[in-house]
Amino acid sequence: MSLTELRPRSVAAPVIEYASVTERVALEVARLEGCGRPEKAYTLATEVFREELCKVPVSGQVAILREERRDERGQMRPLKTRPGILSVGDVLGTGDTEVDLAVEPVEGLHLLTRGQQGAISAVAISPRDSMLRTPDMYMSKLIVGPQAKGSIDIDAPVSENIHAIAEVNGRKPSEITIAVLDRDRHNDLIERIRGTGARIQLRPEGDLTPVIAVGLRGADLHAIIGIGGAPEGVLAAAVVKCLGGEIQAKMWPTQRSQVEKLNECGLTNPETKLTLDDLIRGDEVIFAATGITQGETLHGVRYFRGGARTNTVVMATEPRMVRFINTIHALEPDIGTQGFQL
Repeated sequence: MSLTELRPRSVAAPVIEYASVTERVALEVARLEGCGRPEKAYTLATEVFREELCKVPVSGQVAILREERRDERGQMRPLKTRPGILSVGDVLGTGDTEVDLAVEPVEGLHLLTRGQQGAISAVAISPRDSMLRTPDMYMSKLIVGPQAKGSIDIDAPVSENIHAIAEVNGRKPSEITIAVLDRDRHNDLIERIRGTGARIQLRPEGDLTPVIAVGLRGADLHAIIGIGGAPEGVLAAAVVKCLGGEIQAKMWPTQRSQVEKLNECGLTNPETKLTLDDLIRGDEVIFAATGITQGETLHGVRYFRGGARTNTVVMATEPRMVRFINTIHALEPDIGTQGFQL
């Protein structure tokens, strides 16, 4: 299949272009595995993202990017060591086709800097102004795979949703698995899920890896429930667009200032139920992600003398496809003449 056959109608660049972006980010930041310095890793990731996105033949506006993170004391801190590297509103690329970009430089930032599994780099692309512009705040999410589409309601009790998910999968509640972020705010939710008999995967960080698992039929993960980041919610919606399934969400403001920001974005009622088409309008989406550290869906970057190996997933709605790409990179000029390590 030629690259032009993988060129969506309105998103212009071949999907392989976006895979190359996340691969390059992963190759650079994976060297910081276990470094203990989240800001350094995030700054490097945003620098490389900017450099690589500037080469893609589109006019891409950064619509989604997490720029702050709550630290261990509960205070919001900038993720980058200096401003201006990559910011919401930046327009990047070498082409004319206007697209939105949702950028996740490192999902699982602390997993990376602590040397733990599950860190990835990801980007989603859709036509300009199709992504929901949302403040960097919390979002409550309920995500299921294709088989459970149409059977969930974020306004219903969690027990009803779990029984509905189990029923459409032809299982008992004790035979399905729910992913939940391991946070104090989820203590009550976890107890309610346990009350149904369903199994729980407590995740230290990240929405995207479990969303990919939920969307792939045959994976032993059936739903994601709980409160996480709003930027990650839009990226998760891109995965759901590509793989099928359903996402329902609600904004979760914790401060009056966040309510005011929601009003500025046109979300006057935080209790409004957001559907997949609210998060990303239309049916043309590309999503690419590369493993940084070892993970359940994507292998992490594996270095060898003079080179490295990456594992990437790229998916699109037009044409409908999912491709896993296993790439060997020559990082030193003469390594190719010496032969590649498998």
